[in-house]
Amino acid sequence: MRQVLFHIPLKADWLPANLPLSLFLLVAGLALAGLVSMTGRRIQQPILKEILRGAAFWLAGFGVLSAVVVHFAAAKLPQGLPIYGFGMMLFLAFLICTWMAGRRAEGEGVAREHIQDVAIWLFIGGLIGARITFLSAEKHMGFAEMLSEFYKIWDGGIVLYGSVIGGLIGYVFAYVFIFRKYNLSTLKLADILAPSIAVGLCLGRFGCFLNGCCYGQVACPTCPVVYAAHFPLSAPAREGMVEQGYQTAAGFTLARNQPKDVGARVGKVDADAYQVGLRDGDLILRVNDCDIESRDIEEAGKVIPPVEMLTRCLVYSWPRGETQLRMKVRHADGTEAEITYAPRTLGLHPTQLYEVVSMALLFLVLTAYYPLRRRQGQVMAVLMVGYGIHRYLNELLRDDPRPQGFESYTSIVLVVAGIAMWVYLQTRPAPTETAGEVSRESKEIAPAREHSPSARG
Repeated sequence: MRQVLFHIPLKADWLPANLPLSLFLLVAGLALAGLVSMTGRRIQQPILKEILRGAAFWLAGFGVLSAVVVHFAAAKLPQGLPIYGFGMMLFLAFLICTWMAGRRAEGEGVAREHIQDVAIWLFIGGLIGARITFLSAEKHMGFAEMLSEFYKIWDGGIVLYGSVIGGLIGYVFAYVFIFRKYNLSTLKLADILAPSIAVGLCLGRFGCFLNGCCYGQVACPTCPVVYAAHFPLSAPAREGMVEQGYQTAAGFTLARNQPKDVGARVGKVDADAYQVGLRDGDLILRVNDCDIESRDIEEAGKVIPPVEMLTRCLVYSWPRGETQLRMKVRHADGTEAEITYAPRTLGLHPTQLYEVVSMALLFLVLTAYYPLRRRQGQVMAVLMVGYGIHRYLNELLRDDPRPQGFESYTSIVLVVAGIAMWVYLQTRPAPTETAGEVSRESKEIAPAREHSPSARG
């Protein structure tokens, strides 16, 4: 449960005062690229020369890109560039799954480059499908609204089954325009990708756990077999629990009668907030760096009362990844105190971790079944059935906002389609060889025939 893993600093105190970090990164990147390029020109081995040429290109690009990011983002991000847990897990899933599928493909006689191309098409198509499904099915947006909100992936909103549909459409385009000329079997590619997809689902759901989304219902506090997860203040789970009335936003309620100028009056305090020193009737003067006082908005011609400022600072404008709540309060006796604590949600079913475990087990099943398959495509069929069953059961425990009916019914369709696909493939005559194998063998046999006595006539 860590939305922000770490920050990349955008300021360097060790540089001279007159030397900006952006200029240093640009010069360093270009200098390293030039050095690597010069080294590559002196090397005779073609493979190593090509590797160094590519490295020089990436070093130059990294220098330019990092300089641009630092120049424009340093003032807006004083803590540095945040690296989010969910995004990092997606990035690792793409790299690891592509590598695993590439190794499996080489063992099946399929070039690793084809798997890399397929991965890019599936990733782009899946991302587009996931966003469109969320914005249309969950947010009920029109076409114009979706265009304006589509790119805001950092705000969340990715539906898995939407990514499946988008990925399939992306593969169709890739097959028509690229892969068809290589005589690659779609069913063979599906089996190669199936175990890697399970790993990708496993890593992706762990990213959901770090982000605090895709959470479950309130867990039974007295059930010994349930390991409840308590999510921090910045997690989407906190918003859902507050909206449904299960808990307060930060461990306290607000009094009915509120000051009009400065401070927000506390009503009742829960046990966690009480332990750190917050009391009933305290006056909240500041939340983190936000002063709780009335403000005039000249454009709107109205005055924002302190209690509304507290709501804005505590709920609507809370920094993503921030878990600590720092408050300056004034007690009933007139003394002031600084209070710091980390509010958490009620114990919830960690449905994200349920899927992590389930997909890890499904990966082992697919890996064991792969050499035992009778027909191409049956490994993918097992993946469809296994994930569909898990997802349908896991949906019964989830409590986050999403298109519930769409995901539950799609799970049923996925199970039925997987079973039908496996049975259909099992009843088909066993092929002696695939088109790709025929093409590869023909290329190997042709040179031999040219040099044989009969071929020379």
